[in-house]
Amino acid sequence: MQPHGVGRNGRGARNHNATLRQQQEEFRQRLLTPNGASSQPSEGLLAELLGNERQRAAELRASLDDTRDHADDDGFEDDDDARTEEGDDVDVDVGVDEADAADQENEPGNEEEGEEEVHEDEPPFDPSAVGLKEISNLASFTVSSYKPGCGVKELRDDDVNQFWQSDGPQPHRLNIHFIKRVEIRALRLFLDYELDESYTPTKIQITAGTGPNLTIPFTTMELNMPKGWIDVPIAGAGGGADGNSMCCWFVRVIILENHQNGKDTHLRGIKVYALDDSADTAENNPVEDMVEAIDDYEDRMAHMDIHDHDEEAMLRLTADIEHRKVTARKYVPGDGGLSIPDFMREPEIR
Repeated sequence: MQPHGVGRNGRGARNHNATLRQQQEEFRQRLLTPNGASSQPSEGLLAELLGNERQRAAELRASLDDTRDHADDDGFEDDDDARTEEGDDVDVDVGVDEADAADQENEPGNEEEGEEEVHEDEPPFDPSAVGLKEISNLASFTVSSYKPGCGVKELRDDDVNQFWQSDGPQPHRLNIHFIKRVEIRALRLFLDYELDESYTPTKIQITAGTGPNLTIPFTTMELNMPKGWIDVPIAGAGGGADGNSMCCWFVRVIILENHQNGKDTHLRGIKVYALDDSADTAENNPVEDMVEAIDDYEDRMAHMDIHDHDEEAMLRLTADIEHRKVTARKYVPGDGGLSIPDFMREPEIR
């Protein structure tokens, strides 16, 4: 395809050449006239003719060069415009894609998904690692009301997708009757606001005592959109050797309010823990007990080797024993493979 204006200029050049040829032919006819003029043209006339022809040829060459330059400039401008348009389109598309990606990253839904992943990656609670044991099997559970298929059995199940659903007026009550006096160290409830919404408890009261008719309020919790296992604050209750246990025979969980003033409630799980006296913890470590027994035997043998009247040796031995106890290594449960298996422990009625 020819550039714009090239065809028209080419036709003009051909017409100009035809005109030059016609003029040359007329000059030749004039020079060779039959009226008796000399058949040989004069030198001045020939020089004039040649100069005119050279001038016209130079003008024609300059006109053709201008035409080519103009056509090339138009072609380059068209190519530059096309490239510029394509470049603009690419830049706009990339900008839009980057903006869309940034908006998608900043969407609240993506943040919630990240939080859910973090929540799922949380390690499960291991009571044995902190010297606790579950004592829910020492108690019987009763509720004030329930819907068929959503009772105590579903509440005690380890599957948190099952739950207890009340079916009566507020407040809703969960009673825990123990067969003996217990020292509760931890009480945990599983709630899920995202699944239960208006069934989610927002205000819970815990009472404890010796029986259903002899309880005193222990604590009241106010919750806001809870999700997961909720620990009831028991530290400082006054029971146990350190005062951080709750000693009782009976515990009652009273649900006073639900989210959005809901009538019935959902409770998806409950766990009751007490101190495990036989657990291999830092305070109750069979490895340390065995090392201490061996050291005591060696100390007694050393005392027997010293004469009764050698007071200096007795003082030196006493100082060595005290220094060893201060600098003794602290063993962790399981060191040396000396943890006591269950069948060798004292029997426990549960």
